Amino acid sequence: MSSMVVAVMIGFEPSPSLLDVIDAAHPGAEVVWTPYTESEELRSARGHQNGRNTTGLETPEITDEMRAAWQRADVAIGLDLPDGLDELMPRLQWIQSITAGYDKYDLEALHRQGVRLTNASGLGAAGIGEFVIARVLQIWKHLRTFDQQQQRHEWEGVFGTEATGRTIGIAGLGSIGREVARRARAFDMTVLATRASAQPGDVDDAVDELFPAADLDEMLRRCDVVVSTLPSNPTTIDLFDADRFAAMPEGTIFCNVGRGAHVVEADLIAALESGHLRAAALDVTQVEPLPADDPLWDAPNLYLSPHTSVSLDRYMINLESLLATNLARFADGSPMVNEVDLSDH
Repeated sequence: MSSMVVAVMIGFEPSPSLLDVIDAAHPGAEVVWTPYTESEELRSARGHQNGRNTTGLETPEITDEMRAAWQRADVAIGLDLPDGLDELMPRLQWIQSITAGYDKYDLEALHRQGVRLTNASGLGAAGIGEFVIARVLQIWKHLRTFDQQQQRHEWEGVFGTEATGRTIGIAGLGSIGREVARRARAFDMTVLATRASAQPGDVDDAVDELFPAADLDEMLRRCDVVVSTLPSNPTTIDLFDADRFAAMPEGTIFCNVGRGAHVVEADLIAALESGHLRAAALDVTQVEPLPADDPLWDAPNLYLSPHTSVSLDRYMINLESLLATNLARFADGSPMVNEVDLSDH
């Protein structure tokens, strides 16, 4: 493996520590920095089009130097992938994505090419879990109201809601869901969750009660807070619609840190305007970046963030640790961490 070529496609020059990780796993490996970063608009569109650029949005320039390097690449590390990967990287064997989501990739094309894909699931889970709890507390404790009162120089008492004894429901008990559950339990909340693989009667130590995905509505009816951490797939698209919001008790807080495709946004706005939902916090939307004239901006009691719930201060350290493990496993043929099953594509 000494002649292995690693194409680092991230938008910033590889750090010395990242280069050390690669060299330690594969002494003599050649690292080529070929930055390739697509726009948020294109990345979002690919997520709705099975990883393909069917609308013909503008793509980054691919220089002759990049093409020459990619022709020799055995491994790629990056966020975005160009179309025509089989021609651009004919030797490619493995892609290490630097994010958890992989709906932006053409999985069918990767499967045809015989390329393995690993993602970064779990690396940002702790920070996202913190973000969810921060949003819930911001709403329950009226922190936005106090900020507004300070700006207006107003001194008026507004009293919040106690988290202790409340019930939080997590749709998708993966790495992020577990971090949300851990933090919710620290506030003495009752934690419910769904998991796609769960069967009736299954239990999980991370939560007080586990539901099969098919029993989502049963869980929703018991919640004060509902958090979606689900991936994007055919079973989760438009999952949260008018019927699902109606199933939630009046005064529920809804939070989505999974994928924008989960939510019928017009139905969410209606649930907020009617007052049925107390508030909603969205870190992801159907279209990203969110157009300036989108009605979500002005929906009552909606808390928006631009897909930034993850914390980046330790992200690269965690990524390098994952990469070190997977490089070693790639070398000896062992199963890699966070490998995506492409057999169904």
